[in-house]
Amino acid sequence: MSSKKGSEPPFRTYQAFVWALNKYFTSFKEELTTIERELICNDETVTLSAVLERLSPHLAQIKVLHKVFCTGVAEVPPETPNVVRASHLLNTLYKAIIEYDSVGEASEQAVALLFSLWIETVRPYLEIVDEWIVHGHLFDPAKEFIIQRNKDVPVNHRDFWYATYTLYSVSEMVDSEEKLNDAASGSSGGDQGSSNRQLTMVSFLKPVLKQIIMAGKSMQLLRNLDCKDAEQSQRSSRDAERKSLYTLFLESVQSRLCSQDEFPADAVTEQQATKRSLIKMQSIVSQHLQIEDVHDPLLAINFARLFLEQGDFHERFCGGDFIVDRSSQSVTCQTFELTLRSCLYPHIERRYIECCGNLMKTLKKDYKLLEYLQAMRNYFLLEAGDTMYDFYTAIFDKVQEKENWQQPSFLNVQLQEAVGQRYPEDSSRLSVFLETIDASRKKHPVNNLEVLTLSYKVPWPVDIVISSECQKIYNQVFLLLLQIKWAKYSLDTKLESGLAEEVKGKEPVNQQIHRMCLLRVKLMHFVNSLHNYIMTRILHSTGLEFQHQVQEAKDLDQLIKIHYRYLATIHDRCLLREKVSFVKEAIMKVLNLVLIFSDRWQAGFGAWKIESIDKMESDFKNCHMFLVTILNKAVCRGSFPHLESLALSLMAGFEQC
Repeated sequence: MSSKKGSEPPFRTYQAFVWALNKYFTSFKEELTTIERELICNDETVTLSAVLERLSPHLAQIKVLHKVFCTGVAEVPPETPNVVRASHLLNTLYKAIIEYDSVGEASEQAVALLFSLWIETVRPYLEIVDEWIVHGHLFDPAKEFIIQRNKDVPVNHRDFWYATYTLYSVSEMVDSEEKLNDAASGSSGGDQGSSNRQLTMVSFLKPVLKQIIMAGKSMQLLRNLDCKDAEQSQRSSRDAERKSLYTLFLESVQSRLCSQDEFPADAVTEQQATKRSLIKMQSIVSQHLQIEDVHDPLLAINFARLFLEQGDFHERFCGGDFIVDRSSQSVTCQTFELTLRSCLYPHIERRYIECCGNLMKTLKKDYKLLEYLQAMRNYFLLEAGDTMYDFYTAIFDKVQEKENWQQPSFLNVQLQEAVGQRYPEDSSRLSVFLETIDASRKKHPVNNLEVLTLSYKVPWPVDIVISSECQKIYNQVFLLLLQIKWAKYSLDTKLESGLAEEVKGKEPVNQQIHRMCLLRVKLMHFVNSLHNYIMTRILHSTGLEFQHQVQEAKDLDQLIKIHYRYLATIHDRCLLREKVSFVKEAIMKVLNLVLIFSDRWQAGFGAWKIESIDKMESDFKNCHMFLVTILNKAVCRGSFPHLESLALSLMAGFEQC
């Protein structure tokens, strides 16, 4: 059936299909042999029409098989990749079952035949899935499975979770192949095609494709982790005792189809129940026909019989539980889909829960995932207040004393001393780097801190969650917090000592000093409002929600999404998004004004001029008014509900102005 060289690995899906056909034609040959023997031993005359009538069910089935073979195998171009061939054949069988079932009772035998053929043909696919989600090994030498391993990325690489597997989807309309990279979501790529394409992949796996990908990747990652020997031995013993996915599927199908035989009912009682149901259905249908102005008792009876044969009509009509009651000889479209839902998907779902649950447990317990997430919040989001306070105040003191603080050795020593006292295990992981910034930005004091970049060494496999991209977002928030802390520190500490010295050496405070004191109070109110908003309303409340979601995460992919969503939320609410950059610029102007104000205050009141005071008051008033107006409009529109507390606080300060 394939023109490929014999040296290549066997194409197991085609082999299973041929084996299923062979079983059918073997039984058909036996039927022909039986007829031949009867003709030889029988003295009566047997006409050709009688033989054809006896063989007509088989000939009809052979016609169905020929149609499936032509569509699913013969018409496929020889250069087509195996992944497309296998997917196309399984989809052809899947669609044929649905197509022939739509005919009704006339095609019951065809549907049953196609179902048995599909059961045999799908075996290699389920064996590949079973090997992957149980042993973490995607064994597919012929490359017929829709998910294939990228061997260029080792398991112990941080990109393993994102770039290790490729999901293939087949476009039936254009007979082409599309590759969709399996990103962190692990979701099916079948819904990502354009409207004029129908990406089919393998239809029966679509509902559980994400669970298969998650379970397979989790199992492979789990097998490569240095887990405890006791846990590994327990898992190995359980794996040795378990049945394969295909065996579990067959047993569930057999149990489902034979469920009626397990609960035999008395024949008379069953006839009576059928009669009562028929009368009930007749009355229901009669009422609906009367609504349509149709009065035909015979038609009502026939409709009632039709609905009664559907088995689930009365339950659906009466709003009861959905129950499918079909003969085991009739595998209809509805029964086929429900068979998959009840006999195949639950086994995959259970394995997904077990694999992903074990991986999450291992990462949290043995690899301290939660501790590393907390460390990122401690240092980058300044939740470890005392520790990071010692670090950044050493920098602020150097800046205000006009000393050179931009020295990597000085910064790292200060960081190591601050962290080592309370978190010695993290002192070797944290470091500070200096980046270059544009010379034009150095004109504003508040931008001088932009050269700082905090780095935290995250070991594998935790770096799958806390990636370098995540650290970039953490650093953006860290820089904003440092800028706010710098402004607050300048107003809270140095200005107090400056005021005390000035009062001792000068006459009573004149009008100019009074204006300066009022401006300082306004600046303090602005900075404190911003500081409280960021530290409590954003970081603290969002952090609590994040910790709860992390505990509820079922798999690593979900945890990665939760972490990214958390970072995106604080990035957005800290006004770091490009869309609201104008708001951040206004805030930076005020913070820059605070630092200039601090420098001049420290220089003494004699260095002040009326013009400079006027300009500072004017700049602050304009920025303050702009922010209050913008924030109030945003809150009223409902665009940024989290800004309401900041808007109200700034509004109170604006009214005092």
